[in-house]
Amino acid sequence: MSDAPDETGAPEGEGIPQTAAELLAEAADLEPPVDVRSAGPLTEYRIGDRPFAVAAPDAFEVDLGPEVAAAALRTPDAGASPRGPGWVRLATPSIDDHAADRIVSWFELARRIAAGRRGPGGLHRA
Repeated sequence: MSDAPDETGAPEGEGIPQTAAELLAEAADLEPPVDVRSAGPLTEYRIGDRPFAVAAPDAFEVDLGPEVAAAALRTPDAGASPRGPGWVRLATPSIDDHAADRIVSWFELARRIAAGRRGPGGLHRA
């Protein structure tokens, strides 16, 4: 991470939460139907009975679906997640502006995808 000033004049990354869970608590839409569950160092984000994102102290994993995941895997610090097809793991040494943007935007996309799996009245669709 660089100590060069960003647009605000602060060193890059200064003031940005340094875990995905803290960042998401500050910047993401966690309103229902998102269910946030913490278990030890992991924070799992679910809609219904399906997790769509998991934040760990050293990584963020998200279910972007196979097509988007294929593109996301080409970004820095991203790799396939052992959680299955469509899941991407972002493991970055520190969360700078670029990583923060990826985490929040990937979370929001995965939240919308997961919500779309639910039909009218909250009924689950395959």
